[in-house]
Amino acid sequence: MKIINKHYKQIKTAIRKHKLADHYFVSKYSFSPYMACEHGCKYCDGRAEKYYVEGDYEKDIVIRKNLPEILEKELSKLREKGVIFIGSGISDAYQPVEKDELIMRRCAEILSESNFAVTVLTKSSLILRDLDIWKKVHQKNGFVLMMSLTFIDDELRNIFEPGASSVQERIKTLKIFKSAGIPIGVAAMPFLPFINDSEKHITDFLKIMKEIDVDFIMPASLTLRPGKQKETYLKIIVKYFPELVSKYENLYYKNLQSGMPLCSYRNKFYHLINRKILEKNIPAFQPHFIYKNKLPLYDEILILMNHLCELYENRNVDIKRLRKSLDFYTKWLIDEKTFFNLRRNLTHKHLESKLIEMINSEEFLQIIKNGKLFEFLKKIVIDRKTFDYRILRIVD
Repeated sequence: MKIINKHYKQIKTAIRKHKLADHYFVSKYSFSPYMACEHGCKYCDGRAEKYYVEGDYEKDIVIRKNLPEILEKELSKLREKGVIFIGSGISDAYQPVEKDELIMRRCAEILSESNFAVTVLTKSSLILRDLDIWKKVHQKNGFVLMMSLTFIDDELRNIFEPGASSVQERIKTLKIFKSAGIPIGVAAMPFLPFINDSEKHITDFLKIMKEIDVDFIMPASLTLRPGKQKETYLKIIVKYFPELVSKYENLYYKNLQSGMPLCSYRNKFYHLINRKILEKNIPAFQPHFIYKNKLPLYDEILILMNHLCELYENRNVDIKRLRKSLDFYTKWLIDEKTFFNLRRNLTHKHLESKLIEMINSEEFLQIIKNGKLFEFLKKIVIDRKTFDYRILRIVD
């Protein structure tokens, strides 16, 4: 058993508030109980220097011990409803240390008494321990389990994710949450170049995802930021896949701060993965029916418009006009939120009411400058219709 060093930290704030709703993970707020991670994933972006994680990334675990108490205080002060995302690119809320610390269990209990929907991203089957509480959260406000997974067996998983739950444990966890009536998604990231990014592997992977009836899959390729992250990962390549060393050197030779591989590879990868996901008829983002009514209407529209751009672009549809309307709306929303933040007596309902009035009076059309999109959004906001991400149509 791995020996870790626990570093207890008293925090002053728990919740991170997003200026605009995050359309990628569909959330308004976020927090994480730990920093650094025992899972020890060799590709983890959290190893990069930009995140300022001190010590041994896999052993020096920062524990935000008083997070539940701070969380409870902050929840009562939030003026806007929204989804709380629990997860981090530099940690996992359900890593092994949580088994003893129970911070997530206490946070779950607090959230079950709140009015906020929750999404948890993890690689760990330990989340099953708290299923009883997450079911309560889902019944009251909504809950989504996102499981990080790209491998289909443990041969590769043992090399790259040595401390994480096995592939079968994660699949079992997804099935159990699904059978409990809870939406499930898979963060299929990162697929590793020349290792598990082949058409055969992706096809086999998506077949399993279809069989367990995941509600959505969010894929991504590997980024390698110069420094610790890239060095750690390439050591594994040298040890287990020496024949791939030169390929990786060529693919990431630019040493971009973003860690991105060559554009030609990215285009080829996303063309393949998006085509395969479309063939399986699985949404590539959290679908509208899941997040509908979980956020203020103005955030719901922002997320939906962002997703529309991606969904249509993946189908090779020209989205220039749609993207321009999104830019217009985003600017309007930023201006409105600036005013909102200066008026402490206002709640999200005030801005929602203004949006509804503008749509009813067609003033909103002058903002987005797109008649077809205006009629679409009118059905979403006024008639409260749902947009189906699989067939790209409004449904009742």
